[in-house]
Formats: sequence, structure tokens, C-alpha cells
Amino acid sequence: MHELSLCRAILDMVNEQTTGKNHTRVTKITLELGQLAAVDASALRFGFEAITKGTIAEDADLNIINIEGKARCETCQKTVTLKHYYDACDICGHFSLTVTQGEALRLKSIEVV
Repeated sequence: MHELSLCRAILDMVNEQTTGKNHTRVTKITLELGQLAAVDASALRFGFEAITKGTIAEDADLNIINIEGKARCETCQKTVTLKHYYDACDICGHFSLTVTQGEALRLKSIEVV
């Protein structure tokens, strides 16, 4: 379950942003999760809850914004929605696609008190 190591990395970023500041608690963390990132959101939530026990981020609300996959077709030059890497272009049916969006897991914001 690589989601647990992702949760550790997220907590490391949160700690980096809050260490040495007068914050007592992280109340909300917002992530952008690409549809093509191969990350299970429910496993990420489970791992996050486990990894943050006893930390400044314990009980923080984990808000996940899903980002759809998009790709540019090299054949017809159109941008199409991509649910899986192996999908064909919705417009012309070719497989020569370059992914332009939806592969990342990104820490968007942290709310603290």
C-alpha cells in the first residue's frame, strides 16, 4: 500500500510548513488527486488517519479534490478526457495520446489555528 508512504510525505510537508510557527493544530488539508495517479482515495484517507495520530494534524479534515485525466491526441490534435492510460482518443480512435493533466497528487492548502 503505497498510500501510507504518500501520507508520510504529506505529513512531512505539513510539519515543514508548521514547525517554528505558533500553530497549535492543523484543521484542514486539501489535496488534488489526479484520476491517473494510481492512488486509492479511501486508502489514502485511512492511512492519513493512522499516520497523523499524536501529531499537529490529528483529526484534520482531509479534503480531496479529484482532477480528471486529460490528454492531447497527436493524430487529431484535440484534447480529450482520459479515464485510463490505455484509452483511445474519443474523437478519432487513435492511441497516440500525450497526458496533460491528472497524473499528480498535490498538496493544495493547509489550514491551521
